[in-house]
Amino acid sequence: MQAVILIGGLGTRLGSLVEETPKPLLPVAGRPFLDHLLQGLSRHGVTDIVLLAGYKAQVVEKLYGPDSDAAARLGLSIRVLVEETPLGTGGALLAAQEELADNFFLLNGDSLFDFNYLDLTVTLTDKGKPALATIALRYVEDARRYGLVVVNGSHHVTGFREKPKTPQSGLVNTGVYWMSRAILDWIPKGKASLEKDVFPKIAEQKRLLAKSYDGFFIDIGIPEDLARADQTLSQALTRPAVFFDRDNTLIVDHGYTYKPQDLVWVDGVPEMIRRLNDNGVFVFVVTNQAGVAKGHYDEAAINHFHAHMNVELREIGAHIDDFRYCPHHEEGIVAAYKKACNWRKPGSGMLDDLLAHWPVLPSKSLMLGDQDSDTRAGEAAGIPSQQVSEGRVTEIVDAWLYESSIGENE
Repeated sequence: MQAVILIGGLGTRLGSLVEETPKPLLPVAGRPFLDHLLQGLSRHGVTDIVLLAGYKAQVVEKLYGPDSDAAARLGLSIRVLVEETPLGTGGALLAAQEELADNFFLLNGDSLFDFNYLDLTVTLTDKGKPALATIALRYVEDARRYGLVVVNGSHHVTGFREKPKTPQSGLVNTGVYWMSRAILDWIPKGKASLEKDVFPKIAEQKRLLAKSYDGFFIDIGIPEDLARADQTLSQALTRPAVFFDRDNTLIVDHGYTYKPQDLVWVDGVPEMIRRLNDNGVFVFVVTNQAGVAKGHYDEAAINHFHAHMNVELREIGAHIDDFRYCPHHEEGIVAAYKKACNWRKPGSGMLDDLLAHWPVLPSKSLMLGDQDSDTRAGEAAGIPSQQVSEGRVTEIVDAWLYESSIGENE
């Protein structure tokens, strides 16, 4: 999937802070703010990133262009497009039309909203004319900086209200959209604003949808919020995780399962994963894959199978955040993989590596699998663990969500 990020603004309200660096690249919680956006997109399955740059574009190209290490570090394909003169949000998107996929996420580069992005993709079509865009909304107590969005019961946007002069609560546009390429036909040439020139027109045609989500939301448009983001972002994005064994826990084990056509989910598992996504819980898979060492398939086949798992999950707006596998076995026949390895459960290497790469709360997390080796691996990594019998994983996860008072149950 593709995401387009608008990072060309001047950021004038930040004054001297943006003299050398564009606003989305300012350091927040130890790294550029843009990095946090990109990592959030990556865990939702986005791999293709288009950065629409303008102000201080040379800085963007240095840090995220072809000669940077950002793409490799984040596991993304990143392209930087530069507008020579300010074109506005609509004009910048129109100028990038040759790079756009049929459907894509569009994000403002100076704000971050933590929610299940894939739910937007599920609501793109409507019973009438296909929607051209779906907006992610957030309820706020004081909308003076944002303006308000009015939505009816069928998720159609029916109007926009100017920024109130006195504190007023309501739904605001968070700057996260799922769009159809067909929206380009509605953008006038030259300088244009999506918010002022495009959205009102497509809303009149009932082709603009919106959904409201809870979750951490912040923009860095003013010094006070930039400082608040620096202080709170790391903690806000640190969350519980559920680490799953794969075969006989999430999927039916056919014996060395690696072909996409053999993927059969345990009953209720995709919907369970979606509930974890919606409640802001990381979902990880840690799986022993001795079939590589024993010559049944290669690592590329594993990665392809795991990608297919997420393709199927995406149909219901769900996703697995990350996978780890161990291809080694002491009794293997492939020399490169014939060895003992701490990544192989009951070793904790796969879980340790995930904990090093993601902001997880170990004590509030859970490891689930059908073998004793799964629970031993989880315990060795400091994760509360439980062995599950076949078909009971959804029951255990739902009980854990309820008892832990996570997300919707808080």
